[in-house]
Amino acid sequence: MSGFGAMKKELVEELEKIVSATQVVEEKEPETPVIPTPVESMDPLEAELMEIGTKKNKSHIFCGLVGHENVGKSGTAMDAHMYCVENKTYGEDDQMWVLDFDNGGAACRSAHWGDSPNIRVWNPWMMQSDNRTAYDYPATHDRIMKICMFALKKAKEQNVEGYTGPRIRNFLVTALDQFDSICINNMKIYDMETGAKDAIEASKHIINTKIGWNWNIRSTRFHQLTAICRQLNDQGVNVFWETHLSPEVFADKETGTWRPKWEKQTDNNLNQILWFSKEAIRNDDGKKTGEVRYNVEFYKSKTNPSLQNQSRTIFVTKVGESPTWHGLPELRDQIL
Repeated sequence: MSGFGAMKKELVEELEKIVSATQVVEEKEPETPVIPTPVESMDPLEAELMEIGTKKNKSHIFCGLVGHENVGKSGTAMDAHMYCVENKTYGEDDQMWVLDFDNGGAACRSAHWGDSPNIRVWNPWMMQSDNRTAYDYPATHDRIMKICMFALKKAKEQNVEGYTGPRIRNFLVTALDQFDSICINNMKIYDMETGAKDAIEASKHIINTKIGWNWNIRSTRFHQLTAICRQLNDQGVNVFWETHLSPEVFADKETGTWRPKWEKQTDNNLNQILWFSKEAIRNDDGKKTGEVRYNVEFYKSKTNPSLQNQSRTIFVTKVGESPTWHGLPELRDQIL
């Protein structure tokens, strides 16, 4: 073999050795990165949507009882509660709570149901001893809120699964016009910083004419009660607000008609309004017969339109005869 051929052969053999000694690395395709799937937490509104879909214990009875004094307003509400207890629609220990501003609730309970534990009457007033004004208005308002929040706490407890104790079925506020006065006095004496020492001084003509009252403060205080009572409704408690009537005034003149004595937006917040009155029955000659009928008109009936503007006789008295109490069937039967 010539020198060139031998050199070529040696070169080929050398290259084969290098190739055989070299590790061939196969080229791999790049891996797709794995992105972990985030764990989604349930939207709070989604949970609430599920809850309200099966909720059954809500009450829609937020009812105003309006009329002059001694026409059966509080008695009608108490009668319906006790009727349901006696007929086992309610449990034997179920309760009506009464926030009693004018002592009418206590008097009605005592006269017709004695000391029945089924009706619990709360006195909201707080007194002060070192001033000419008997009532401590800020402390009274604070006590009212505490009683209402205590009722709400109890109402929530009774809706817990497995609860077997007595239940608050109805919550009655008597003389709501006096609660409105508490809100007004707090505004005049304390919220507006008028310098008045008490309700007597705040009612002076010079203070009322010189100071522009901020009625939004009074309304805010008043509707704190509205807000809590709506929450009681949400927990299945029926709410009744009893108030009196005052002359309707337009352009500083009385119109000759009557209106409920409460904050002006209250009509809009209630689902029902029952208007109580009494009628002296006369004969064909126009003379009184001695019979008086106590009537209720369904003045507002948002939850049962078939009752709108209808009326019922709940009580009849006749001279020389025993009185006859009928009660309000729609309230007793819970179809209000």
